[in-house]
Amino acid sequence: MKYQISSILFSFMILVFFGCSSIKTITYEKPDSKSNSFLQNQLEDSFQFNTLAVRAAVKSRIKGDKKSFKASIRIRKDSAIWSTISFAGKPIATFIISQDTVKYMNRLTKEYLISSSKNLVYFIDSGLNYNSIQDILVGNAMGFGKNLTYHSKIDSAFYLLSSISNRKIKKAIQLGAKSKVHYTYQYWISPHDYQINKQIVNNIWDSTSMQIQYSQYLDIEGQKFPEKESITITSPDDVSTMELNFSKIKLNKELTFPFRISDKYTRIEE
Repeated sequence: MKYQISSILFSFMILVFFGCSSIKTITYEKPDSKSNSFLQNQLEDSFQFNTLAVRAAVKSRIKGDKKSFKASIRIRKDSAIWSTISFAGKPIATFIISQDTVKYMNRLTKEYLISSSKNLVYFIDSGLNYNSIQDILVGNAMGFGKNLTYHSKIDSAFYLLSSISNRKIKKAIQLGAKSKVHYTYQYWISPHDYQINKQIVNNIWDSTSMQIQYSQYLDIEGQKFPEKESITITSPDDVSTMELNFSKIKLNKELTFPFRISDKYTRIEE
């Protein structure tokens, strides 16, 4: 049963929030040097909203299983993330995540799950919580701390800001569960608009990494929002990826978050 719930929650996080775009070979110019404080200030200038609604076309590859579907996503900042997944024009699943609860409803199997949001970390082993999921979706820096000191360098055509130095990250990965460092964060920043091009989170103790890449930022009411996102989650025994293309992006509109469970549905026991 733990495996079943793990698969449900893991699939949900992949389904709702990540995607990738094609990569072309391009010759880049090395950007001018910038100070740590300057780059940190750019990350602090995050995407701002009260509510957000988007549509997404999704292609996933999870445990070798490829799927394509549509997703409707709604967010009330710092409060709730809601999504309905549709296939062939029919809704097949609905999810809602709050700061303390995860709810899932499978319309095909007529089952539902209600669990603590703390189990996101337990089941997925990637350090996910409500705030980090919200940051990933809107293109903000996951795990970023305004009062922390970061290390910066130029990496190819981008600025790289890291929670610890690259040398210490490599050492921590080598030590694995014996390392004193649990998570490391790295952010690749575009020198043109100072948006995040890529971010990587390493769960050192579990030898798991999450790479999120953003492309084709759109101007949404004076702010930059990524039209395309990508994720690769790598664990010792599996690699999962997802492609997602956003459309119909709406900010600060009145939204509803419907989640009604029929009496005919069976609860999934944890």
